[in-house]
Amino acid sequence: MNILLVTTRYPWPPRRGDQLRTVQMLDLLSGEHAVTLLTPAPRKSAAAMTSFRDGSAPVLPPRNVQEIQEAVRIETYESGGVGAAAEGFARAAVGGWPLQSGLFHLPGLGRRLRALAPRADLAVMQLARLAIHLDDFGNTPLLIDLIDSLSLNLARRAACDRRWLRPLLRLEAGRLARAETRLAARARAVVVVSERDRLALAGRMPAALAGRLGLVGLAVEPGAHAEQREPRRGGPVLAITGNLGYFVNADAVLWWLGAVWPLLRARRPDVRLEVAGDRPRPAVRRAVTRAGALLIESPADLRQVLAGATIALAPLRCGSGVPLKVLEAWAAGIPVVATPWAAAGTSGRPGEDLRVAERPQEWVETLLDLLDDPAARRRLAENGRRRLEADYSRAAVGRQLAHAIELACSG
Repeated sequence: MNILLVTTRYPWPPRRGDQLRTVQMLDLLSGEHAVTLLTPAPRKSAAAMTSFRDGSAPVLPPRNVQEIQEAVRIETYESGGVGAAAEGFARAAVGGWPLQSGLFHLPGLGRRLRALAPRADLAVMQLARLAIHLDDFGNTPLLIDLIDSLSLNLARRAACDRRWLRPLLRLEAGRLARAETRLAARARAVVVVSERDRLALAGRMPAALAGRLGLVGLAVEPGAHAEQREPRRGGPVLAITGNLGYFVNADAVLWWLGAVWPLLRARRPDVRLEVAGDRPRPAVRRAVTRAGALLIESPADLRQVLAGATIALAPLRCGSGVPLKVLEAWAAGIPVVATPWAAAGTSGRPGEDLRVAERPQEWVETLLDLLDDPAARRRLAENGRRRLEADYSRAAVGRQLAHAIELACSG
C-alpha cells in the first residue's frame, strides 16, 4: 500500500513527542508499505540529522536514522514567513479553525498535498494543526493521528497558566474541540496515544464519530533490570525529566519545587533532586538553583540520568497524551510517583504500577514511605516494567497501528 504521512515538524533529531511519534510511525509503516513523508524542510544539513544517536532515549525504534530514511521517500515543504502567518491566522479565524493552524496555511504545502495525496492509497495527517489543509487531501482515504487532544491540553492549561492568558487558552481550546470533531467527520479513523484523550474526545462527539476513535500508543524499549543499575552514592536521588521548555513540564517543576520540595527536605535533608531535559525556561533555571537541586541540561543519554535515580517524579498538573517521563522511568526500572493527572495518561494501575499523590503533604508521605522501603520500590519498578512490556511494546503498538489502518481503508 502507498501511504502518505504528513507532519508539521521535521522528525530528526526526535527531541519532542510529535517527532518521536513520526519516527516510530515511519519505522512501523515502512516495513510493510511504501511510505512517503511530507514534512517541513530541515533547518540543519541532512548530515547533522543522521549523526544523531537514536540510542540516547528508550522510546526510539531499533532501526537508526539512516535505515529509516532509506526506507521512505522524503518530500519537504518550506515554512512560511510573517506575511504567510498573518494570512493564515486570518483564514483560520474566518474558517473557524484553530488559530494555531494558521501557521501551517502554506501555499507550498497545499500544492504538494494536492499532488501527492491522489497517488496514495491512504493519507495519514498528523496533528490538528494541519486541519486548515483538510480539503487538500481530496478524496484520499484519511487516517488522522491527533497524537493527543490539543483541546484537552489547552483547556487543562487554562487552569494553571497566567490569569491574563486563560481566556485566550479557553477560546483556542474551544476552536480545537470543534476542529477535532470536524476532522473526525472527514477521516475514516482517528487515533491518539492515550485512552484518557480518546475518552475526552469521545465524550463531546456524536456516537457515530466517537466510534472512529482508536488508540495507537508509543513504543518504549525496556532497558536494564533495576537490579543491574548502579545508584549514585550520597543519599537517595529523585529525578524529574522532560522538555523543560514545554509549559506542562515547566509548570510541574515550578509547582513541585515550591509546594513539595521544602516540606520533603525538612523531613529528609539527605534527599537530592535532579531535573533533566532540553530548553529549560529561565524561571526553571532560577527555581532549581534556589532549591539547591541539580539541573542537567540536554543530557546526552537520559537513561544514564535515570539509572542513578531512586524514584522518578511526574508532578504534572496539565497536559495531554501519554507522559513519556513515566514510560521512560518504567523502561529504566525506576519506581514512579505521579499526580493523578499524569497517571491517567498511562495504562498504569495506581498503587500497583505507580504511586499517585496530589496534595503536597500526600507527596511527602508517599515519598518518605518509598524511601524507607526498598522492597516496595522494587515491586513498584517491576510492576511498571511489566506494564510497559504489556501495553507499550513495539509489537503491541504495531498491532494497534495495523488495526487503525484496516479501519481507515475499509470505509
